[in-house]
Amino acid sequence: MQKILITGGNFINKGAQSMLFCLVDGLKKKYPQADLVMIDIFPSQHGDKKNKYTFKIVNMHIRTVLRMAFPILKILVKPKPISNPENEIEKHFSTADMVLDISGYGVSSHNQKAIWTYATLFPVRYAKKYDVPFVFLPQSIGPFDFTGWKKLVVWPLIKKYLKYPKTIFIREPDCRTHLDKINTQQVIDSFDLVLQSSKIEAKNIFADSSSYNSRSFNIPENSILLIPNKQLTRLKSQEEMINLFSSLVKTMVNQDQKVVILRHSADDKEMCDLIAKASKNENVYLMNEDLDPLELQELFESSKMVIAARYHGLIHALKLGKPCLVIGWANKYSHVMNTFGLNEFYFDIRKMEVDNINFASLKMLKSVEEYKMKIEDKLNEIKSSDIYKYIY
Repeated sequence: MQKILITGGNFINKGAQSMLFCLVDGLKKKYPQADLVMIDIFPSQHGDKKNKYTFKIVNMHIRTVLRMAFPILKILVKPKPISNPENEIEKHFSTADMVLDISGYGVSSHNQKAIWTYATLFPVRYAKKYDVPFVFLPQSIGPFDFTGWKKLVVWPLIKKYLKYPKTIFIREPDCRTHLDKINTQQVIDSFDLVLQSSKIEAKNIFADSSSYNSRSFNIPENSILLIPNKQLTRLKSQEEMINLFSSLVKTMVNQDQKVVILRHSADDKEMCDLIAKASKNENVYLMNEDLDPLELQELFESSKMVIAARYHGLIHALKLGKPCLVIGWANKYSHVMNTFGLNEFYFDIRKMEVDNINFASLKMLKSVEEYKMKIEDKLNEIKSSDIYKYIY
């Protein structure tokens, strides 16, 4: 394996960045001599920032996707300066040995704009063009309940391009039902890439790991991490969400616990500020910094338990053996919690019951060590599988 392209990751969402770092870490251990190239469709790295990693970053803004997919649009759509040249991007696809996608949630009719579904499929199109093997690493795919013009335009594209990947790893069993509508090749049940991965080593991520030092933060050991999610405000009002999270903070503080409000995505900055303002207390700490996955890893390691509304907040917690209470809405949350036998600590935001959520947080706090052991047993089982044996 000489050259591997990685698509679907980015540096904006910490879940996406964590999957990227975990994959690079794993590939460096299996193929230490391979050239790893990340194709970033949400480009945010430029200049010297792109050179600090062991992998090459190639920026492909959505405008570039449109220009490459539909050359006639070049008359109207100008490329973004942050994007790499189109001929350079195409050359990477033509010279790759394999393309690995870590989108997480890109091909679906649920809460997904058509342009982003196409952007996820575009690398498949180019891999197919140059007969390069393509693998979708663990992610949620489907449903495909398209109506109107999307049924006429988007659905045929999905059927066409999802037949090409040699393997599709799915995170939830429901995804298999959706993929049964397409004559796909090998579909394998799996767990999130971050959950399966070992601890990330800085030397596999940073070109000069000797100079990498994660920042030290004045955060107490054995604190409770609270991870909000702005996306919840699509289902409930912002006021309701601030009240819920500040109520949870108060419940923990009343038990003499220290709480860290932790931003896990750039989108959540305002919500973290509002929760901190509503929960002002000497035992409440706000971490609204842009942390890299290694820094997040350290914070999770030092925590006692986690209250998460971000999927990869949940995954980070479980990966490091931390009990986690979850507030979500999608099947991916409930599937993971059921797998770990923690379903009583999963709450669907659409059926929000503040008192019940507070009661559950107290129950988890009371039996943290018991739940840690439960998580460790399941983690050992999950990590016994080797997803990298399918990458060859």
